[in-house]
Amino acid sequence: MKERLTDLYLPSKAKVIDVVDMTSDVKLFKVMPEKTFKYKPGQFLMVSLWGEGEVPISIASTYGVREEIELCIKRVGPVTSAIHSLKSGDDIGIRGPFGNGFSVNRAKNRDILFVGGGIGIAPLRSLINEVLKNKKDFKKIELVYGSRTPSDILFMDDINLWQKKGVNVILTVDRKDRGWRGNAGIVTEHIGKSRVSFKNAHAFVCGPQVMINAVMRDLSSRGTPEGNIIMTLEAHMKCGVGKCGHCYADGKYICTDGPVFSYKEIKQFNLNGV
Repeated sequence: MKERLTDLYLPSKAKVIDVVDMTSDVKLFKVMPEKTFKYKPGQFLMVSLWGEGEVPISIASTYGVREEIELCIKRVGPVTSAIHSLKSGDDIGIRGPFGNGFSVNRAKNRDILFVGGGIGIAPLRSLINEVLKNKKDFKKIELVYGSRTPSDILFMDDINLWQKKGVNVILTVDRKDRGWRGNAGIVTEHIGKSRVSFKNAHAFVCGPQVMINAVMRDLSSRGTPEGNIIMTLEAHMKCGVGKCGHCYADGKYICTDGPVFSYKEIKQFNLNGV
């Protein structure tokens, strides 16, 4: 029987069943939760290790495909460094899922543009898979994805599969290596190569905050309605349920009211600094 984790404050146990080294500082953890639950693209879990702490991590897997949950985790601090030391068979704690997640209902019969930067491709991954399951409901589907170097590109197998399923993919890197023959430069330098109708498209954006800000301005200048530019916000979330106040900004809790917002909401509530 599938159920939501019942205690919002008490972690439930999950077993690490596989760890995949993706880059020098990013690993994909496949974990089997003690209690199964439903989740949506764009939602996150609070992931914890006893004695180390807890961090918010976006769910990278697609609900209903497999029982295990996939978490793409970048090593950026003491908690994520401790998580990176885990091996198959180890236990971790999880709470959630939290957040509002993505919705594509308003994007039906329109073009969709995904824009990702770095590990921001992880929460977009499940959304792209959901869209492709109902591909006939949408028009053009495109992805612009940027990373630091070619070796930092994540989910390349997925990207190749998405291309075979009809997604137009534009990859770019900040720094080329000798074997790279593709694009170079930040994502905003290549958004113009997209074939979507910007004035009617829905855009879903995830990546570093500086990239999100630049992409929002770029898409808006191309005529994409502010309500159709959707992104996820990162914040210093501690509880995930809107109680601690760490992610509170201008009347909004990023963990409960978000982390998915439209550009229209970002401007209205001045959440850019979160």
